[in-house]
Amino acid sequence: MVAVLVGVVAGFLAAYALGFDKASVQSAIVCSLTVSAGSSGRLRTALPVALVLGLVVVGYSTIGALTTGYPVAAALAMAFVAFTTTVMTAAKPVGLLVGMVASYAYFLVTGVGVLEEEAIGAGIDRVGLLGAIGLVVGLVLVALRATVEQAIGTAPPRKEKAASPSLLEPMVASVRTFDATAKDGVRRAIALGMAMLAFQIRADHNAFWVMLTVFVILQPNGRSTVTSALLRVIGTLVGVTAVVALTMLLPERTALPLALLSLVASLALSTRSSWLSVAFGAAAAAVLVGLPSGDFVGYAASRLVDTVIGAALALAAGYLLWPRVKPTDDDTPSDLAGAASSAGIADLRG
Repeated sequence: MVAVLVGVVAGFLAAYALGFDKASVQSAIVCSLTVSAGSSGRLRTALPVALVLGLVVVGYSTIGALTTGYPVAAALAMAFVAFTTTVMTAAKPVGLLVGMVASYAYFLVTGVGVLEEEAIGAGIDRVGLLGAIGLVVGLVLVALRATVEQAIGTAPPRKEKAASPSLLEPMVASVRTFDATAKDGVRRAIALGMAMLAFQIRADHNAFWVMLTVFVILQPNGRSTVTSALLRVIGTLVGVTAVVALTMLLPERTALPLALLSLVASLALSTRSSWLSVAFGAAAAAVLVGLPSGDFVGYAASRLVDTVIGAALALAAGYLLWPRVKPTDDDTPSDLAGAASSAGIADLRG
């Protein structure tokens, strides 16, 4: 959690110092996700994992920034992102980490960009530069973290060099055989593509919350059980209710720090408690897209309806398409970054 928070702050400040103003949020997202990938492990394995993930994050966040405001293009991009990030999880543990974080990168940049246009770059040059800033700062932080830990003796012990797993071979095999992972990818692509199309056309909080609910239920790492889906819905409602209450009590200037802290908590808890991670993620999203200044009851009621609609769409996609495929409960390692760093990467071709 500390590593992600440092990444958010460092990425934002670096871009802000270079004159990007509110668009520095995009750099903060890229930096924090890059740092999260290299938050555990020794330098020789953590840095390559963070580099690969960071490059993917830059690519997917760039797609999100460039298609924002173009409904059909954004829907097709969302479907592409949903399918590819799901297929990535076939290459566990590194692919699982990359798929989950890349999915968040696209979703966060797109969601913020539609409702707060100034929070992302405009044009391929600024978008690309903001991504590069976040990536470079993130890699520097990963290298510093690993070097310091090795110097003071708190890093994991050095292991004998072993054959690292391929990234592409399991993904290609999943698509070729159209296994359960590929089917999950199609489910996510259809449901999230439809939700993104509605969000881009309407560009309001109602459509955003429907899309957010679909996103948190249909995670890249497998079809949720009904119980898991309900827990994520509960987490969404808890998060938005809490943040609406807090923003009514606290001064407006605390909104952005509150959103960043909630985002950090969501990422840190993503492999430990799905419903808590969703709750903090919903809180961060609610602040970042902007909350109304009054009508607490009306706002909360609207979010409840939106959440139910999103949950119905997600569960329909999960259980009407290939219903005989068994749901997969979350078996994500508690230290996913550490597991990915320990495994390392052979090369991109396998």
